[in-house]
Amino acid sequence: MANDTHSVGFFAAQVLDQTAARQPHKTAIITKEEELTFAALNQRVHALAGHLQKAGVKQGERVGVLLPNCAAIPLSYFATQKIGAVTVILDARLKGKELQGVLCDADLKLLIVHSQLLAEVREAFKEMAAVALWIVGGDGEQSFEKRYAAPAIPAPPRLNADDDALILYTSGTTGEPKGVVLSCRNLAQYPMVMDRLGITDTSTMRGCILPMSHIVGPVVCNELAQRGYTLVIFDQINPVTLLEGIQKHRVTVFESVPIVFQLLLGVKNLAGYDTGSVKIAAMMGTSIPLPLLRAFQTAQPHIKVIQGYGLTETSPMITLVEPEKAEAKMGSIGRAVPGVEVKIVDDSGQEVTVGEAGEIITRGPHVMKGYFRKAAATAERIRGEWLYTGDVGKREADGYYYHLGRRDDMIITGGLNVYPAEVENMIYTYPGVQETIVFAIPDSKRGQVLGAAVVARSGSQVGEKELLAFLRANLANFKVPDRIVVRESLPRTSSGKTIRDAATLLST
Repeated sequence: MANDTHSVGFFAAQVLDQTAARQPHKTAIITKEEELTFAALNQRVHALAGHLQKAGVKQGERVGVLLPNCAAIPLSYFATQKIGAVTVILDARLKGKELQGVLCDADLKLLIVHSQLLAEVREAFKEMAAVALWIVGGDGEQSFEKRYAAPAIPAPPRLNADDDALILYTSGTTGEPKGVVLSCRNLAQYPMVMDRLGITDTSTMRGCILPMSHIVGPVVCNELAQRGYTLVIFDQINPVTLLEGIQKHRVTVFESVPIVFQLLLGVKNLAGYDTGSVKIAAMMGTSIPLPLLRAFQTAQPHIKVIQGYGLTETSPMITLVEPEKAEAKMGSIGRAVPGVEVKIVDDSGQEVTVGEAGEIITRGPHVMKGYFRKAAATAERIRGEWLYTGDVGKREADGYYYHLGRRDDMIITGGLNVYPAEVENMIYTYPGVQETIVFAIPDSKRGQVLGAAVVARSGSQVGEKELLAFLRANLANFKVPDRIVVRESLPRTSSGKTIRDAATLLST
């Protein structure tokens, strides 16, 4: 089976075997369409894994997964892991040339795709070599579901903890996508951290509203196998759907990005939903507005609202606020999680003093193996075992870290440095603001000046002149935007990050 002395904690499919044997009748997965016990989940995984081997997929070869949130994602993930293949989970929103580029780069042996996305895949295949398809919701020989019941027993692979296990393509706002290669050892870190910090246990009802095509998907699958809890998968990012699911399934823990919490606060009858089961809500992302954290805590005082920080390249956790510190450390991204080293360094790589801003770098078993077939990009990111995040932060004397923004986002106006997050946090305190982003506008005299785009809450209005007057009264002059635009929404990447681009944000 495996030749690592601590293999039981590294290999998700083998851990699932043990959990299914221990609690076969417990519900493992709940979706809109179906519920699966651990026994049913594991039976399907074994059948699919055997069929993958029958289809010629060998250990170390790559199997693509192009699906919206559904039960087929954990089934595909566990089945590929079962035979030692590398799961390549692709964003279901990829289209056209972007999808074709990722498919070419991934060099897949087989692709599992939803029938709703089949047209996009076939269009991509017109200009590249086609690969074998299994179709979720399809008929005939390519049907994914028809491989659930057939007796196909997978031959166990010989695995190492540092074998490639997963590839996820980073979206980014510029540049070509890069495949982040994570090992079995990398993926074992998240369940360990959740266990050590007491975030989840076997009684947890875990809600997953974020796209499972990103790092959250495989890590909650690993945690599902390890912890033996129940995973509730939401098929859309919709605040009402989330609230209804929490109420119906008694969800106890969920995580999401700031925009989802903003949308939740915008639900007019929020107090009318029974969210009493929820113990912990984690706001994940980069610079999360402190006013948003406070507003959600005020609206849902029974929920511990915590913040964490990480990257796809760090599988993903780097820091996290412990639940018992949720109120005292609100606004912090937390302390380094178990097994992880973090430093704040200057441009020369030297560690800075407490309270001083610098780049966040990290080292440990959570750091990716590298970018798929991109040695130069890997060497630029990982230097001497340390991964350079490109994010700016600071550490206080008590060991808690604070995120200040991206290095690339820093705006230099008239020779003075401004981190957009600082200005954004002030804008969030203005009445009626639901969302904002601050960006750089080229300027012939000062090099750059600040701009801000604002989205008003439903039923509210935000006046540009009035907001400018408020900012002038509360910020240094060089931090006040030269221009503010009010928009109905902000442009986003496929992973939900707001695009900080002046031309896009200023266009009407």
